[in-house]
Amino acid sequence: MDSILKPLEQVAEAAEWFVRTPELRAMHVLTNGAIRGAVLKHLCATEVLDFNTCPFFVLEAPTEPGDDGWALRSEELRGDWESLVASAGASCPLPPLWPAEGSAGVTQFSLELGRALAALRPPMTGLVIVLAPVWVRDRGRWCDDLAVLLRVKALAGARFVVVESDEPYSLPVFQKMGPLAERVDARVDTAALDADARASLDAIRAAGAGASGFQLVGGAGPAVTPPPRRGQPPALSSEQRAALAQELGLSPALFDPDSMKTLRVLVLSAAAAMRENNPAEAVRMQREARDFCVQHQLVREAVVNELVLAGYLLQAGLPERALEIFRAGRGRAEAAHLMDLAVQAQTAVASCFLLMKAPEEAAAEYAEAGRLGASAGAPAPILAIEAYRMCGQLLASRRNLEGAAAAFRRAIETGEAGGPEVKRSSTFVEAARQLATLCRKHGLIQQADSLDAQAAAVEHGEESGAATHAAPNQGVDAR
Repeated sequence: MDSILKPLEQVAEAAEWFVRTPELRAMHVLTNGAIRGAVLKHLCATEVLDFNTCPFFVLEAPTEPGDDGWALRSEELRGDWESLVASAGASCPLPPLWPAEGSAGVTQFSLELGRALAALRPPMTGLVIVLAPVWVRDRGRWCDDLAVLLRVKALAGARFVVVESDEPYSLPVFQKMGPLAERVDARVDTAALDADARASLDAIRAAGAGASGFQLVGGAGPAVTPPPRRGQPPALSSEQRAALAQELGLSPALFDPDSMKTLRVLVLSAAAAMRENNPAEAVRMQREARDFCVQHQLVREAVVNELVLAGYLLQAGLPERALEIFRAGRGRAEAAHLMDLAVQAQTAVASCFLLMKAPEEAAAEYAEAGRLGASAGAPAPILAIEAYRMCGQLLASRRNLEGAAAAFRRAIETGEAGGPEVKRSSTFVEAARQLATLCRKHGLIQQADSLDAQAAAVEHGEESGAATHAAPNQGVDAR
């Protein structure tokens, strides 16, 4: 769709221009949350261009009221530096980057970034720091800190790219920089996106019984059913579909093109209604999709569509109703032994409590999601680690350091039980570093260093011995 491709092309072109123009000190990119991940990928693809001599570090820590996020950004900076050290290897040896003790906030970050710049070796000429906070909930603090950071003369070797979603919080900071800053508006044209989606949906509805390939997802195709190709096997009869489904233990609806088309139209119609700000219609159509799946014994699809239905209720500002549906989805998933979906549903329950401004209940529900996934088969442990980590992060923000440390420990224990692949595929590293931060605050330097070392080993694909998980007040149990 052009409505999505054009903003991404803008980002790719601007990023290449930025890298080619060393006079530019900074770049501001404004995009939509829906394509934020794609924007970051297109932006960072510039790093591998032949003429680029500046490694890219992507830092995504948020800014919260009471937490400016710079401590976590410093941790992210050190983690990216460790990856750079490993990739540079013996041909370009780089020293480790240690925390700047005795400082805090943007000052600490500036000191550590300055150390990294001073440690670079040819052919590296500087660093591109991509600041892409997942959210900004203290706009004034964020803008003030950015202004300070961009004025530090000792950081002249660093160039900054700030990626913000939906609202240009810090744009005034970049406007004051004049020709030293590039500005890119890479937001999706929502009207064009809605038109594209509606045209695609109309095409799917109009597709004939013999439609295949791109027509099934709204692409162009013949207006009439094409004749069968030579040697093409005939379509299965309803009796043959039923027999095949019974043999494979699946629903006959999966082998029926008309049934799958009906479900596809229901799901896409609900999504289109939601984009067009018609939540009532979206909920109605999505409920029909869920009920269709239940009626046709599409068990996994029923759970997935139930979770989507709850998501639409959440977007419509009905968290209490969404909470009921998420819990029903968990029950349906557990009854069908779909534990990955059960953990997702339970994690969504916790999110509902966050939206209802009940952080204590949210933390307890995240811990329950962790417990649920920790003892289940793949990929549930990966989800469990994130649930425990979210529990710890939430408790830490509430100054409940005992509970936070216990939750982070549970995340780490789940990763160790799951093995190297679970560690690499989850937020195990983030949990280990967050626990290390708590240990360091309480003077447990050896334990913190051990956790940091384990996190680095996972990032680099190395196996190491178990880290020491001692933390403040170990008697606290996140369960």
